[in-house]
Amino acid sequence: MSSDWRFEIADVENLIQREIAAGLTQKQIAQTYRLALQSSWPTDWAKVNAMITARWPKGLNRVKELAWSGKCFDQPSKQSTNS
Repeated sequence: MSSDWRFEIADVENLIQREIAAGLTQKQIAQTYRLALQSSWPTDWAKVNAMITARWPKGLNRVKELAWSGKCFDQPSKQSTNS
């Protein structure tokens, strides 16, 4: 059994539009952005970036940085769980 799998996210433009309208944070929008970056589904990035900029005039770079770095997702603690 192969462990290779791919996550696809479709209609990113409308999803992010709804997330912004619902009041999600930049970090939450970055999570969707990150998933879209990893998906092979075609995305109109100019439209997505324009929506983010319309909501947060200075926030696009932060959203992109969080998405590209993966820091938009909580990282597991490095503490050992062994007792």
